[in-house]
Amino acid sequence: MAYHLVTLFNLPEGTDVPSLSGEAVRDFACTGVEEYALEEVEVDALLGVRSYSGGDLPLEVLGEVDAAMRAGGRHVKFFFGDEALVLARAWATRAGQALLCEVSLETREDEDWNAEWKKHYAPIAVGARMVVLPAWENPAEHAGKTVVRIHPGMGFGTGSHQTTFLCLQSYLALELPAQGCVLDYGSGSGILALGALVERAGWTADLVDIDPVAHENAVENLRLNGVDLARARRLLTSERRELADSYPLVFANILQNILHEERDYLVARTAPGGTLILSGLLDTQLATTRSHYQESGLVELTHAETRGDWGVLVWRRR
Repeated sequence: MAYHLVTLFNLPEGTDVPSLSGEAVRDFACTGVEEYALEEVEVDALLGVRSYSGGDLPLEVLGEVDAAMRAGGRHVKFFFGDEALVLARAWATRAGQALLCEVSLETREDEDWNAEWKKHYAPIAVGARMVVLPAWENPAEHAGKTVVRIHPGMGFGTGSHQTTFLCLQSYLALELPAQGCVLDYGSGSGILALGALVERAGWTADLVDIDPVAHENAVENLRLNGVDLARARRLLTSERRELADSYPLVFANILQNILHEERDYLVARTAPGGTLILSGLLDTQLATTRSHYQESGLVELTHAETRGDWGVLVWRRR
């Protein structure tokens, strides 16, 4: 199946987009409309690591985005089904003549876009013992390793981000008992808890996230890995009162400002002798967070590991 995309670039000031969209849907069988000023990749390139730095974005960064949006103008995409090529062409002509703007018409194959999306998710080896595998890859090709399968979705955590990799790498270096429960605080896709659940049949997990959509993705991943859903409780942050008093292993892969705000809570949830793995930190933030957590009496287990611009801190509670 294919679809057709008509894009109107740099709409004139004062263009009534809702009326324009209504005409496209009503008279030309348009199935969807998307207005934008910057593409997501343009925003990512503009913000860079500043979008992960924790806390509010500086005003000057927001000003850069606003300036880029104004310079780029307003653009609108109109989507047409496979059978509506003639109508898509007619709409491109009609809109271009009426608005005197640049117009493009593309026909795209759904399968091609699916393949492009998959290119971003390749198998990721975490040390010699574990591999994180996208759902469509064959796990039989990785015999002898702990295979954690992930269906990329709305929950953060596919193994491709440096912080996820660093957390799993730190977990693999630990000596853990045959039975226990892991707390994944800010769980996203559930990938960090899955590392323990897939490898250790005697373990359970509590997954805490602010976003219910992330838990939906986590459930998909638990099922994909054949993990009984009863082994992994999914709790929203507002329900954290239901958590256990302490855990032998705690992951918190979240922004620095939240790690600082939640320090006492995360330390309290870490059992005496247990391990607390912190990430979501830029390498430039490690010293500040280390100092903040040292005040709570934790012992740093290893020198902070880094990967790219990111780092991880691993602690043992006395």
